This record gives sequence, structure tokens and C-alpha cells, in this order.
Amino acid sequence: MSSPSYGERLRESRLVGRLTTSVFGGDDWWRRVVAAVVLIPNLVVFAAVALQPGRLPLRADSGIFEYAGWFLAHGATLYTELWEIKLPLAYQTPAALALLAGGDPLVTHLLNVGLTVAVSVGAAVLVGALVDDVTANGRAAALAGVSVLLLPGYFYLPAYGFKSKFYVVFTGLLAVWLARRERYALSGAAAAACVGYYQAAAVFPVLAVGLALQYGSVRGAAEAVAGGVGMTALTVAPVVWAGAGEALVTEAVLVPLVVDSGEQAFLRLVVEGVGDFGVAAPVVAAGAVGVALAVTAYGWRETWWVVAGAAWFAFVVFAFDYDNYPDLIPGLMFVAVGVGVVYDRLPSRSYRTVLTVVVTACIVANLVLVVGMGGLFGGYGIAPADPLSELESTTHETGLGDGYAVERPDVRYLFWNGIESETCHVRLSTTELRWIQLTDSPLIDTQCGDLGVALSHL
Repeated sequence: MSSPSYGERLRESRLVGRLTTSVFGGDDWWRRVVAAVVLIPNLVVFAAVALQPGRLPLRADSGIFEYAGWFLAHGATLYTELWEIKLPLAYQTPAALALLAGGDPLVTHLLNVGLTVAVSVGAAVLVGALVDDVTANGRAAALAGVSVLLLPGYFYLPAYGFKSKFYVVFTGLLAVWLARRERYALSGAAAAACVGYYQAAAVFPVLAVGLALQYGSVRGAAEAVAGGVGMTALTVAPVVWAGAGEALVTEAVLVPLVVDSGEQAFLRLVVEGVGDFGVAAPVVAAGAVGVALAVTAYGWRETWWVVAGAAWFAFVVFAFDYDNYPDLIPGLMFVAVGVGVVYDRLPSRSYRTVLTVVVTACIVANLVLVVGMGGLFGGYGIAPADPLSELESTTHETGLGDGYAVERPDVRYLFWNGIESETCHVRLSTTELRWIQLTDSPLIDTQCGDLGVALSHL
């Protein structure tokens, strides 16, 4: 057989080049890689969940938001007929999905799963985009984007329904990304939406305004503030229109300031955090180093927002809000940026290859542990849904004394059966029960959120 001619070899090399470029080249190849790598584990976990006998499992914390959305879609008024501690957007989002589903609980749940998966993938791509902005290194961007999977919960939780932390990181990172592109009004709106999902994400409006000042001077900052005010008005106006403005202030502003969330032991938080990351904990530590390295490698003006965001969410976790591994997700995004920085600054290709292999191995191990072995480090694992008969009556124990342990249907029982609550105290979280005790309020009440009554007991 004769050897290929020069022309044939040239055409072949060009074909290979085009194929390589289509996957690994061009300006956005890493976006496709990140989206695919983050989406696939989500789909695997959802498939494993969906194949369980009986109805689809729904986590208790996701059930709270999905039931709230369903209840609001059926005419309930947030804060007065449904005591809740978060700002409106965290409930308006599942309410919009419930309306889209025609009030059907199963369709509502599936829409919540689908949207939560989508925003989790979008947040990972935004991590990569921000790393690409700083490093101009597509491979660093790709590794940073997929590093969100170092926390098994990142691909485990969306399969079980609505989880506000994914919406927090998507809108928050979107705010930073938009500000860096001089879209200040949109950046401010995204930052305000972020706080609408989680009050402790208040750092993102600060980042949006700070970046607007840096890139666009006072006028840019004014645009960011205007965008934030506009988004806030859009989300708060329906609550005020429904006559629940006072209740909103009571439950979403006053309660978090007054009710003690409990002592946070530093050593316990460290041990539990390491356990939540499992085999990926050393890589997470390297990512934290990368956050600090970003300043020396690229300059303070280029990377101050990385350090500020990471420091803020470290403070949030250690100071007042670390109940379970979902609380690690906001800080994880900045750690993932740090992983991308470490990759970009490693001195040789061999070191970068080692880091890529280690991150990949951790992600694969996490997926195997979650789907194949039920989760080695607790909190993960695929299991059938709890029978509705067991959810019909559950005891809420709080240790707050006599009269503060009560039997009620689990919120998931109300959701799946389409039952409208007869009392505004549905969640009965520890914070809610502490507030009830503090204000000497009845456990069974049809109207919540009276600011005057609350202030008279404080």
C-alpha cells in the first residue's frame, strides 16, 4: 500500500485540527466541558432516585419550599398564612413553577428538579467564566468549573427538588460576571435576587457595587444600586400588596437578628466540613490556598472580589450558619475559583496533569460513593421515599420545654396530598419554635407576623 501523499496528509491534519478545535479549541470549548461534566452526575443521581420503588423521594428541606410554592399558588399569603424566615424570592420561584404545573404536586416537583439542575450547571459554568476572565486559561476555567463537584451534595441535592443555595450561587456569580462586563444595572438586579434567596448572601450586592465603582465609577455604582432596588421592588411589592409587609419585616428581618441560631464550635465545624467533602478535602484545602494566591498572582484589583467572597462565606459558616453540607455551597464556588488559580500557576504541565487527575478521581469517587455505596460520609445515599403513612403524623421535638413538642403532619405529606394548612406554623423549625417561645405565641395560629406583638415581647 502506497503511503499517503502530502496533500492527503495535509487534509487529514486539517480535519483532525478542526475536530480537536471543535471539542477543545475555540473560545468556549471549556463551557461545553463544564456543562456536560456537571450535568451528567446530576442525571445519574436523578435516574437512581427515579428508579426507586414508589413515588419520587423529596427531601424535607426541599419539601418546605415546594409546599410553600404550592400553597402560595393556591392563594395563600406569604408570611401571614405561612410563617417563613427567608425573603420572598425563595418562595416565589417554586410558586411560579407550581402555577406553571397547574397545581399538580408531581409536575411541580419535577419542574423544581429540572430548574435546580439547570441553575447548578449554570453556576458551575459561571465559575469557569470568571476564572477564564482572570487567567485567560481555558483549561484552568474547565477545572475550576468541574471542581464544584468536589462536594458530593452539589450533584446529589438537585435530584430531590428545590434547593435555594443553588439559586444563590447562580445569581450571585452572575452579578459578578455582569459587573465585569459593565452591565451594572443587570448586575445589581442579579445581586438583589441573590439576597432574595438567602439573606447571608448580602456580600454579592457589595461585590456588584464595588466592581461597578472600579470599572464604571460612581455612575456605574448608581446603575448597580438602581438595578438592585428595581429587583427588590419586584419581589417585595406582591407581598406588600397582599398586606403582608409587616409580617415580612417580622419574620425575614427581625427573627434572624433576634433568635440565636445556636453555638458554633469551631473544631466541630472543621471536622464536619472535612467529612462533608470526604476524599476531596485536600483538594478543597488547595483551592483555599488558591484564593489567597490569586491576589499575588494577578493583582488585588483583578481578584479582590474572590478574596472578599471567600472570606465572607467562611465567616458565615463559622459564625452562624452551618447546619448541614448545603451551607458549604456558596463558599465552595470561591474555592473552585481557587482550584483554577492553582492550576494556572503550577510551574509545569506535569504538575497541572497531576492536579487534573486528582480532581477527576475525587469526582468519580464521590459519584461512586453516593450512587454505588450509599454515601460514605453520611447525608448522601439513594433510598426510597418515606411512606406517606409515616409522614402523616410526626413529632417535632426541640428541647425547649413542655408545650413545644407537637405532633403534626410532615410538610411532605401536605404537599403530596395537596392539603392546605390550617395554621400558619407549618415548618416548625427550631428557629420558628424558639421565636414562638420568645414571643409567647400559640403553636396553632391562623395569622402570623404581627410586628407589634413581636416587639412587645422583646
